[in-house]
Amino acid sequence: MNERPLAALLALIGIGLFGFFVFPGHTYLHQDSQIYLPMMERLVDGRVLGNDLIATHPHLSFTVYDEIAVGVRKLTGLDFQPVLVAQQIVTRLLGLLGVFLLAQSAGLGYSASTLAAGLYGLGATVIGPSVLTVEYEPTPRTFALPMMIFAAGLAATRLWPLAGAAAFAGFLYHPPTVLPVLLLLLVYVLLPWHLDGRWRFLGWILGAVAVMLVAAKFQAGIRLEQDFFSQVSPDVEKLQRMRASYVFVGSWFGQYWLHHLFLAGVGMAAWWRAGERLEGFGQFLLGLLPVLGLLSLLISWVAMDWLGWGLMPQLQPARAVLWTTFAAVVTSAIAAGAAEGIGERVVWLLVPLAVAVHTRPVELLWPSNEALLQHLGLVVLLAMLGAFSLRMGAWAPGLVVIGAMFLIPNLGGVRNYPQIHSAELDELSQWARRETPIGAVFHFPDAGKELYPGIFRARAARAVWVDWKGGGQVNFMEPLAREWWRRWSALPAGSGEFEVRKAGRCGSGAVFANAKFCVGRKTN
Repeated sequence: MNERPLAALLALIGIGLFGFFVFPGHTYLHQDSQIYLPMMERLVDGRVLGNDLIATHPHLSFTVYDEIAVGVRKLTGLDFQPVLVAQQIVTRLLGLLGVFLLAQSAGLGYSASTLAAGLYGLGATVIGPSVLTVEYEPTPRTFALPMMIFAAGLAATRLWPLAGAAAFAGFLYHPPTVLPVLLLLLVYVLLPWHLDGRWRFLGWILGAVAVMLVAAKFQAGIRLEQDFFSQVSPDVEKLQRMRASYVFVGSWFGQYWLHHLFLAGVGMAAWWRAGERLEGFGQFLLGLLPVLGLLSLLISWVAMDWLGWGLMPQLQPARAVLWTTFAAVVTSAIAAGAAEGIGERVVWLLVPLAVAVHTRPVELLWPSNEALLQHLGLVVLLAMLGAFSLRMGAWAPGLVVIGAMFLIPNLGGVRNYPQIHSAELDELSQWARRETPIGAVFHFPDAGKELYPGIFRARAARAVWVDWKGGGQVNFMEPLAREWWRRWSALPAGSGEFEVRKAGRCGSGAVFANAKFCVGRKTN
């Protein structure tokens, strides 16, 4: 078959764009970008958010995420959203290319390599540590993860200088995310055989460490003073277990151990099946990642659950188990490409598709209700289409993956995130930014655990007295943790010049009102 690289390239671009806009999709100000945006708004204009608990306790010292975003904003005059979204699209495409290169290094053709990249692009939820293989929010981890996958693909194809440059970028965005693959890269580079230019990779990594240390030293605004060897105080540990229980492996491992062990086993079985096709760094990486991901759970349990090491809630090493899921998806896709029979190809493709369709794919082995049967039927259908597409050009797997991006949410009923933005919230935010003092504090007494106060903070650049999402910062600074809990415990009472309630609850003295919200000025 005369496979054309241009068809594969266009298929990867199509998969990346459909994946961004359709499924698994993307979000803005839904989760952690609610935290980063106010911090960076304050870096741009030190007058804003000076009374906000979250914006005045930044944790930006060990990432160049803020330097890049603030620098591009100042250079172009654009808002943060297009600056961050552009980086998100580019890095997501590079992540797909990285998986494509891993598959190519195993001797697969353009069709099978495109399918492997596309199956990774469908994403997966890693239950327990609350992380994703394809992140929706434009945060440091979102950029670092695909850059490290790209670095791995380049290394697997022996493009070591380029691999070093990609790893350099991934490390500077978010060191904890890239650490497992980076460690494997360093071990492989230092092995004594086949020194084919891998040493150049080390220069990039040493440069990344140097840049990170300099950036942390000269961090603009308030720097996070990191005590690397402290223990978590008992009262703060109690808060962390309440607000961020995913940090503690012991709180969820008993419920999800079979899921992670199953994926590790699948990854190892697929690695064995791919056999001699895998070689070089690709063989080294995909063989060790499933085990390394499981080891991260043990490391996290010892360091956090048992020893109470204060650095662990920030590093969250258990999130490295996402690499176990990644290895299961990619290696199963490679095994499918290596298989000769349609039946075997279908079997291997069931795994990455099941991971994308259902959070706990092991449940599909014994479907107990109509929803599970529906998911299983969709997974089998897509696996069959994927298996037959491998007999055609690279365009065919691309169409199968893009079709899956429509069918999974519409036929499978999978919704990765709720719709929490609204025109009324935007109107409220614009009014506050335009009509209220720059140092004003807003209180949301009846918001509960809803996310809209954090959206307001970022859009309006006005302080919020307390919100549930901001409580996730209890992992970073103990004084912030205690102050957040003091405020949260005081609800619905609270401090602030303006009080935002849901429509109809402000009475006749509202200074602003629309169909969803009303704002009253507090007198006490």
